[in-house]
Amino acid sequence: MASPKPPDHLSRAAKAWWRQVHDGYDLDDHHRHLLRLACESLDQSEEARAAIAEHGAVVLDRFNCQKPSPWVDIQHKAQNRFRILCRELGLDVEPGDGPRMPRDATYGARR
Repeated sequence: MASPKPPDHLSRAAKAWWRQVHDGYDLDDHHRHLLRLACESLDQSEEARAAIAEHGAVVLDRFNCQKPSPWVDIQHKAQNRFRILCRELGLDVEPGDGPRMPRDATYGARR
């Protein structure tokens, strides 16, 4: 069966990643929703990165004091969302050395 078409609003890079994940993994309908959210987070992170590159990571407030650009927080949150969604999808199935249990298909059934 051919993989579903990626959502039209995604960037070219996110669409390519969507296809790559669909080719490599067997996804249910609820996984496709998580994959869409991960792709949107990837695009939002890239948009924030471009804004930081153009305008800088520091802005001046109304008192002429430096503060972090809002894009820095947007990028951080989008990257974190992407990381969490990839883990929820089971795309990071390599067991880690840390104390966390890996999230795989049996994650919710463990005791």
